[in-house]
Amino acid sequence: MDDTAALDLDHGTHGHDIGGAEVGASTLAPEQRLPDGAAPVVPSLGPEQGILEGLGTETLTYVLDTSVLLSDPHALMRFAEHDIVLPIVVITELEAKRHHPDLGYFARQALRILDDLRERHGDLSAPLPIGVDGGHVHVELNHQSVASLPDGFRLGDNDTRILAVAKNLQLEGRRVVLVSKDLPMRIKASASGIHAEEYRAELARDRGYTGMVTAATDEGSMSALYDGQRIEVPEIAHLPVHTGVTLASPRGSALGRIVRGGSVRLVPGDQTVFGIAGRSAEQRVAIDLLQDESVGIVSLGGRAGTGKSALALCAGLEAVLERRTQRRIMVFRPLYAVGGQELGYLPGDQSEKMGPWGQAVFDTLGSMVSQNVIDEVLSRGMLEVLPLTHIRGRSLHDAFVIVDEAQSLERNVLLTMLSRIGQNSRVVLTHDIAQRDNLRIGRYDGIASVVEALKTHELFAHVTLQRSERSKVAELVTHVLDEPVL
Repeated sequence: MDDTAALDLDHGTHGHDIGGAEVGASTLAPEQRLPDGAAPVVPSLGPEQGILEGLGTETLTYVLDTSVLLSDPHALMRFAEHDIVLPIVVITELEAKRHHPDLGYFARQALRILDDLRERHGDLSAPLPIGVDGGHVHVELNHQSVASLPDGFRLGDNDTRILAVAKNLQLEGRRVVLVSKDLPMRIKASASGIHAEEYRAELARDRGYTGMVTAATDEGSMSALYDGQRIEVPEIAHLPVHTGVTLASPRGSALGRIVRGGSVRLVPGDQTVFGIAGRSAEQRVAIDLLQDESVGIVSLGGRAGTGKSALALCAGLEAVLERRTQRRIMVFRPLYAVGGQELGYLPGDQSEKMGPWGQAVFDTLGSMVSQNVIDEVLSRGMLEVLPLTHIRGRSLHDAFVIVDEAQSLERNVLLTMLSRIGQNSRVVLTHDIAQRDNLRIGRYDGIASVVEALKTHELFAHVTLQRSERSKVAELVTHVLDEPVL
């Protein structure tokens, strides 16, 4: 969670009465709400983009590992005219994941797709036609000898078995590509002389969308904007709705936001959320988005210290305590700690296990409100901090939902979470792609893919916060974390 150093605090005007909160009527138009149980439709890229470069146009043999099917159960349909090989150990791993709290649904879905192929075509050990482009898929029962691998890779684990299948097929003269979402697996494959690629169907097409843009306008338009009118700026009219705009003119500058139809309206400079005023243009746009009840999903990106979590929590407190548009704040955090230690391996019951995760939320709250307010909110059941696994099977109604550290969540997990948002609920996603703890998530998939897919929808808005004002030491470290390794 972020601290509040990058924000202006002014709590003097707030009498935080938390008694008798009532549920307001739904603030989202019916056509804008996410139906219960329905995930947003997200287009995907063909995985062959990038993989075929340098390999020619001949038919390739793609060996998929388990991480691909857990990420996208429909991946089998996305390899055009090429051949797909599933080592038998992949089926075994899918079976083992069927009841996993996060990945179980996707494992079962992948197994159902394979079972449908079995019922339609029969023996899965022989190549079966798949898709409309002439591709084939089969489950590989043989080619598991590890003698073809370097001595250091003959470990007898599942990764070794998958590598052995790929290597033995390669030695038979096939043009083999091992596809995996697992970074260590791709490194092992490359070290074994096997061409390896990340599964690219979920990668964001546009990798530079920040939710902010600069533009120029004339004096007349600037005057009209400050008079409360919406103005036309043709050069940016094509950009996604809710994009923040820093406008410049001979008369001065202003901050605006693109609205429906492509016009621009003014973002008020004195707008606050639960007493917090933004210092930077990005923070002011974020506050404007958080105050807009028609925006059901708000994505806040940025490095540590930019105020993402503080803004999200303050928006939740205002919604629950002052506006009373939602009944409770629900903060969900993934179970990826620094160092990768999972919750189940920590001592204690659930509340004790969640202590280190939940404390980050309360640290942020403690810097903004008194302990009495926190205690009262907790005693009335208006604030919950939960592991993300607890969202499975639930529909979250009348809730202000915050998904913290969303950079550590896979795309399908994020979409499943969004599908649980019920009537009169909103969700805020906070994330810093420089601090991913899940090795299966690259820089341009996961939350980046979700932002890219949803950015044109009126129900969704994203802004990347740029300015960090913690300490000079913290700012230096976050810049180092954000720099590419190579």
